[in-house]
Amino acid sequence: MPGQPSFHWTIRDVQPGELFVIEMVLEGATLTFEWRFAALDKDRTRMTQCIQLTGASAAAYAEQLEQSFRPTLAPGMKRIALEMESKRGPMKR
Repeated sequence: MPGQPSFHWTIRDVQPGELFVIEMVLEGATLTFEWRFAALDKDRTRMTQCIQLTGASAAAYAEQLEQSFRPTLAPGMKRIALEMESKRGPMKR
């Protein structure tokens, strides 16, 4: 997060081609990012991300995380999708 010290992330779960979960332990809370991939057809995949903030101190982090992620989440997902597509090659339409 901008202006904050570095945090350590843990890859908590990986199911190749389906999902991965990244977890960050905060003081009194846990921030979890779950990425899912679902094939729509042979050339298209739906990519979704669910962000969860849990724990006794979650409320103390909620506003800061909202301000940090809300404006950048959609553009970031789009950038990641474009990067993934560029590594795969052009999609057939």
